[in-house]
Amino acid sequence: MEEAFTGTRPEEFGRLGKDLLYVQVERSMEDLLVRGRYKAGDRIPPEAELVESLGVSRATVRAGLARLVERGLLDRRQGSGTFLVRPPEGVRLRNGLERLETYTVHAERLGLALDSDELRVEAVAAGPGEAAALEIPPGTSLAKVSRVLLVNGIRAAWMVDVVPEDVITVGRVRARFRPDAMLLDLLVSEKVPIGFSKLCIDAELIGPDDEVGEALGLGSPTAALSLVETMYLTGGRPVQWSHNTFLPGNLDLHVVRELFEVRNLS
Repeated sequence: MEEAFTGTRPEEFGRLGKDLLYVQVERSMEDLLVRGRYKAGDRIPPEAELVESLGVSRATVRAGLARLVERGLLDRRQGSGTFLVRPPEGVRLRNGLERLETYTVHAERLGLALDSDELRVEAVAAGPGEAAALEIPPGTSLAKVSRVLLVNGIRAAWMVDVVPEDVITVGRVRARFRPDAMLLDLLVSEKVPIGFSKLCIDAELIGPDDEVGEALGLGSPTAALSLVETMYLTGGRPVQWSHNTFLPGNLDLHVVRELFEVRNLS
């Protein structure tokens, strides 16, 4: 059944995108509960405050609250307010695929703290896969950054990034890379003219004895989200290749799709 947009402000379409607004608000409320560190039994902000902070209509806020009540996260008590039954499970980074932004930006927007564990910055020779992605000869010297990404202290992802040393040297990366940021942040701050990226999304099964599984501390085989991305200069040269593996519940990907053509059925 399609969402009825009764009572929705026109500006909400631009602010929250063209997805179902109450679903977007539901996710925003989850993030608010995580950022606010609400505990079971706490009263959450009233509807009027949520309308103001989220910038949407009261009808949309009520629909989002209703979904959280249905999921058993909230309890609405007549005359008393709305109370948290149990916190949302985990924390998620929200990533709109239509825009090239780093996870650092998303984390700051959501009030999440990023950090790294098992961080390694090293010089490596490009293997066949890296050479093909970066359009360079095999054996080309690369600066490689590998680490476990921590989100609010929780192991969320295994991240590997490589960039040719003629773009940025290993020494420069070691000197300036921040464990709470991304390699892309460093490239941009170094005035490397990043223009766009190509992203491949897939699912993979990680075992506890795999390199990634050991790094993430898995106790059993787990399905994960695999993101393989190549960054390009404005002139079209590929300069960064990344393989990020996110555990379930730690990354929420979405894309806004614009309708261009439909078939007229008579």
